[in-house]
Amino acid sequence: MRHVPITTIALGLTLCGLFAWQVSLDAYHDMNVVLKYGVVPAQLLGFSIALPGIAEVPPIATLVTAQGLHGGFGHLIGNLAALAFAGPPAEAQTGAWRLLLVFLLAGAAGLAVEAVASATSSVPIIGASAAIAGVIGAVTRRDPHGHVRMAIPARGFRLRRIAIPVLPVVAVWLVAQLAGIAFEQGEPVAFLAHATGFIVGVLLAGPDNRRPRLLKL
Repeated sequence: MRHVPITTIALGLTLCGLFAWQVSLDAYHDMNVVLKYGVVPAQLLGFSIALPGIAEVPPIATLVTAQGLHGGFGHLIGNLAALAFAGPPAEAQTGAWRLLLVFLLAGAAGLAVEAVASATSSVPIIGASAAIAGVIGAVTRRDPHGHVRMAIPARGFRLRRIAIPVLPVVAVWLVAQLAGIAFEQGEPVAFLAHATGFIVGVLLAGPDNRRPRLLKL
């Protein structure tokens, strides 16, 4: 029977819904949302306190709430594309609840590392990139030799199904992250967050104890 990636779909819809809410706000209220629910490193680590009227969420809780916010359409689309690729095979191997746990904990860990790397900053950190890096880590651990069958546009407005191997795609992604850590000017914060999320995903996914399989999307 065809596996339905319930958690992956729910996460994608949640991220889209929250972004639609963000773009419905004017610039002032959108900034208030980011300040309330984003991770502010200086506040998380106790170097400063939030302004009156903004501290509605405990700083530690923003490690979760910040994962639902995005800084722009491109930011969201990139994360959704990665989730669409890695989420279904990861969920098929780990199960729905474990994948949700991986997503949230990897995202929190990545945001925490990002905050520590810029400890005195008052600039909010938002996004689900570290969480999705955790999903990529999970599929790398549980189904490294698997394939994802995806539909792509072909001639005559038709769709062509191709099987994309998981491991080479993940390898390219990892090289990009390592290159970012090595060559980023200043503090390579975002790449460190992605790397942290990936490692957490690998650790929480559990061992690969199933045979390689072809997942149809």
